[in-house]
Amino acid sequence: MIAAIMQENIMEFQRDLRIRTILEAIPDDLMLVDAAGNIREYKAGRSASHLPMDRFLGTTLGELFSQAVTSQLQSAIRAGLNSELAGVIELSLEGRDFEARIVPMERDMTLILFRDVTVEREAERLKSEFIAAVSHELKTPLASILGFSELLLDDRHGFAELKEFLENIQHSSLRLKDMVNNLLDTSRLEAGRFAIGRQPVDLQFTLAQTARSFAGVARLSQTHFIWEFDPLPMIEADPERIGQVVGNLLSNAFKFCPREGTIWLRAKSHGGVLLEVEDTGPGIPLEEQGQLFNRYSRTQSAISRGIVGTGLGLYISRAIVEAHQGRIWVESQEGQGARFSVWLPL
Repeated sequence: MIAAIMQENIMEFQRDLRIRTILEAIPDDLMLVDAAGNIREYKAGRSASHLPMDRFLGTTLGELFSQAVTSQLQSAIRAGLNSELAGVIELSLEGRDFEARIVPMERDMTLILFRDVTVEREAERLKSEFIAAVSHELKTPLASILGFSELLLDDRHGFAELKEFLENIQHSSLRLKDMVNNLLDTSRLEAGRFAIGRQPVDLQFTLAQTARSFAGVARLSQTHFIWEFDPLPMIEADPERIGQVVGNLLSNAFKFCPREGTIWLRAKSHGGVLLEVEDTGPGIPLEEQGQLFNRYSRTQSAISRGIVGTGLGLYISRAIVEAHQGRIWVESQEGQGARFSVWLPL
């Protein structure tokens, strides 16, 4: 009899040890709760961010969480105990998003696994905003191309008007090309396959060509566009990529610069080549300048003004400049315009 009891105790101990070993291997925050909501056991997860579980043991769900969160958890616990099936609910705790998985256990006990999904939810939000922004960005130039193409097919317009239509189509086509290139470059950067092709180059021709492509935009937006190119030294650079950087900076400047405003594109020798794009737009708040060159980043000032964008142009521009061992930065005060500078070494 004693031997049978001892054997049963040993088997129960081994079972509990296996369960504890399994629980220790789970990276989530764990909480063992009875039907009354008392917390019997807990284990902090391995994540850098987790619930403050040092204050959990010996308390109840109602003492730890708000009434709304407690009601959510208790409803899920009751449902789990009745159906004996695991359930998943989403909670907002201390400013972070958590996913709580409710697992019914024996003796009216419930195991709750808390996983911090704040980063995943933020990524989903950014992805949704990015898809919406890309869709809007693609629709605008496509509508322009289609509209002016229809006008070209009409024989009632003079030469000057036809030239203007073609300029609009060219500008919209270049915008589409830039957006596709930005998407492809983002994919290459994430895959570690981003590359540049350096060669000895005088950037005067590249800069002038890029500036001319924005001449039509300046006329349509009624913006003053001024080029100022000093004689430049020869440098080792990828001219197409540098043209892409300048195009991204000019595109942003034209988005933000008001009608009758002014945009400058400057280039001068400065121990290498210094490029500047300056505008008389609304400027960028200091607290938003640090995030400008991050992927998918869009400032609140741009969002509040209804200015669409993918948040990729400056991110890719920084990658191109840094691949040239150069620097890119912004100087701006709110209400006083902005100046983006790019320095490229010899």
